[in-house]
Amino acid sequence: MRFSNLAATLLAVGSANAFVVQQRAQTHASSTSSTSSSGLMMASSNNNDDASADPFAMLRNAAATAALAAAIWSGPNAVVGPSAIGHSVLPEGITSTVVANAKEMASGSGSRVNKDPESLLRYGLPIDNKEVRQLQPVIEEIRQDIGTKRKSAALDGAKKAKSILKGKAAEKMTKACREPAKCSAIIDGMVADIDPLEAALSASQDANRGSEQERKAQDDAYAAQDALQKKLTDLEEQMVPKGYVTPVPDDYADLPQLRGRATVEMLLKKADGGPFDIEGTNYPEAKMKMIIDGYTGEWIM
Repeated sequence: MRFSNLAATLLAVGSANAFVVQQRAQTHASSTSSTSSSGLMMASSNNNDDASADPFAMLRNAAATAALAAAIWSGPNAVVGPSAIGHSVLPEGITSTVVANAKEMASGSGSRVNKDPESLLRYGLPIDNKEVRQLQPVIEEIRQDIGTKRKSAALDGAKKAKSILKGKAAEKMTKACREPAKCSAIIDGMVADIDPLEAALSASQDANRGSEQERKAQDDAYAAQDALQKKLTDLEEQMVPKGYVTPVPDDYADLPQLRGRATVEMLLKKADGGPFDIEGTNYPEAKMKMIIDGYTGEWIM
């Protein structure tokens, strides 16, 4: 079995904010299931406060996301340019400049290091649309501002995102999609999602600091931003060129390959039937979800 650098990285991403222990009412036979889809689905917490509850969460998150950024930055020629045989392997419209820009955003060489696994996966998509790449950090930074209680900045970000989505950029984003009508509906949904986000942020501003009202407003803002971010993922996935395939070296071309992305869910049980003790609470089983990426690195079995 040959694993690319990114494939190995995504095993780590699965443990970052994705190791979810769930208690079930009834026990059943031990099993492991896997499902695949082209969508981006990550099991993540509602906010970064969860890290404080798990002393290892911050370490897992930092290691996994840093590794994924490195994988995008050092991705193979399948993504960034000419192949070993001397001609470009990128589909029409996907240039090395586009990939370089995405790498820059993922590397975090500026004042902020990108530690968001879902953001890094979005930057790893082989798309060429300036408008959506400008929209992405605006939406993602709203979540950071909510977490640091920079409420005015978060509200400004929401207003800026709405302005982009209702302006001329929306038409350019729609034209870049495989199914323009579907993207138009996604954009309309994103505009609608910003209304409850703005309302929650305004309520948080009006509430007393540290009050129950502020906590509820913050939670509502997280939920609204999460819905907006998921639609952003759907929008960007629609921009992946039809039939895009990550080229694989000739030596491995005859092996099964992952085209696109897959979501894999693992169900874990102890061999002796014992529970998982998580901070004093026993759980009969554990679940872990991983995103396996076939875009920014070949996944060959």
